[in-house]
Amino acid sequence: MAAARSTRSTTSDEVEERLVALDHPVLESVQVRIRRNRRSRHVRLHVDEQGQVSASVPARFAARRLDPIVQERADWLHDVLVKMELKARDTVVDLERGEPVRWLGRWINTRLERTGGRRATVQYDDDQDVLNLRVPHGADPHEALVAWYRREARGVFEQKVEAWAALFGLQAGKVSIRNQRTRWGSCTYEGDLSFNWRLVLAPEWVLDSIVVHELCHIDELNHSDRFWALLDERYPRHEEASEWLREHGAALRVTAPAAARLWVRGSEPVTAQTGSVRARPARSRRGSVDDDQIPLFG
Repeated sequence: MAAARSTRSTTSDEVEERLVALDHPVLESVQVRIRRNRRSRHVRLHVDEQGQVSASVPARFAARRLDPIVQERADWLHDVLVKMELKARDTVVDLERGEPVRWLGRWINTRLERTGGRRATVQYDDDQDVLNLRVPHGADPHEALVAWYRREARGVFEQKVEAWAALFGLQAGKVSIRNQRTRWGSCTYEGDLSFNWRLVLAPEWVLDSIVVHELCHIDELNHSDRFWALLDERYPRHEEASEWLREHGAALRVTAPAAARLWVRGSEPVTAQTGSVRARPARSRRGSVDDDQIPLFG
């Protein structure tokens, strides 16, 4: 087994990168990002949305001691990355080939045109039901697509919040669109709402469920029995929507064919999905409620 090696970044966080060679039939090695925490007493391995393996370790933990720990978890790491790859197949969109994309639960055809300009433009043609992308040569059309999604999501959520809030006699604050990795939405003490742009890929009734969920927090900034009773009354399908997100939430992404890759011994590289491995309820910050972590495996 080849020796592991470590390098330190020059950032203020002093994050250490360590390549750990593994004695595993498929997974040859893994790059581990080491983060030191003075409050940590144990080593915790984690895989983030980009397939990056990280380890939270005590402050005085010697990096070389990580090798046998990672080796012990090699089967787990391999299983996680393979599951991520399987889920990723539903998120890959080859815009160069005009593959369709999701919009409010349905599929829209795409048409990509390469241009000599400097800026990308994305416009939906309602007559032909096609999304036209004009992207400069060498630029990633997926970045233009995501930017379009986020712009359109703002209008969708602002309209939804206004309509539902009026129905319930509520006064919501400002609406913001974010690229949250672990939440579908949140509500602050002031009634400001934020939503994950990826929800515009889901069916509209699922999106409505999240909007109503967050609006209920204006009355109940918690997840008490009173909150759930209020949500039951205002949106009876919320449990069905939550189940839909648990089953399909990980696929609400737009991944380029050339995604993060896991090199395995004796085969071609395997594409790894972006998605969090540890799916547990988010810890609410004071003065706000963060809802619905994105499930990875349904």
